[in-house]
Amino acid sequence: MPLKKQSGFAMLEVLVSIVVIMIGVLGIAGMQLLALGNTENARYQSIAAILTSGLVAQMQANPGYWSSNLTPATPITLSGTTLTNGPVYGGTSCMGTVCTPTSVAAYDLKNWGAAMTNVANLDGLIYNGTVLPAATSTIQCIVTHATASIAAAPTVCTITLSWMEKNAALSNSTGTETGLLATGSIQQHNYQTITSIPVCSSPCTPP
Repeated sequence: MPLKKQSGFAMLEVLVSIVVIMIGVLGIAGMQLLALGNTENARYQSIAAILTSGLVAQMQANPGYWSSNLTPATPITLSGTTLTNGPVYGGTSCMGTVCTPTSVAAYDLKNWGAAMTNVANLDGLIYNGTVLPAATSTIQCIVTHATASIAAAPTVCTITLSWMEKNAALSNSTGTETGLLATGSIQQHNYQTITSIPVCSSPCTPP
């Protein structure tokens, strides 16, 4: 068969090969996008766990507030650095300065809120890379008071951290699915932990 009649057949093979390669590349690209989305979701979960663990340590180090009658019975809410129903901040930095248990609690909470939203804290520091989208938190504590200022049993606090995150939709949906994963949409995600604050003894009695 002459060469000129084989050229068309060779071109067809090249075109088929390109189509097969493009299908494979598109599949890999889809897998890569899904992997990136899952990595971002895991990153948010890790940030929430790290931030909450840090607050738990600060709360346990300050039983003068968290294990006394100063702790409110109603939930403390935090949006950014805005505290609602929480301790009143004294207005000065508690880094290297003696503060009351109430001021230390407010200082810790406000800095925690600054870390969640990646803004400057009360000392002008910025925690880069720890932002959670539209993050809010709630702290609900149960305190049993033996006297006016000392708890009879350890305080138990439930910390709930919430943020907005985009869910991945089902890849092979039929149109009949319901629930959060039926479509890719922004939903609220929560991270919750429970901590116990040791009983406040005489040396940590609030003033």
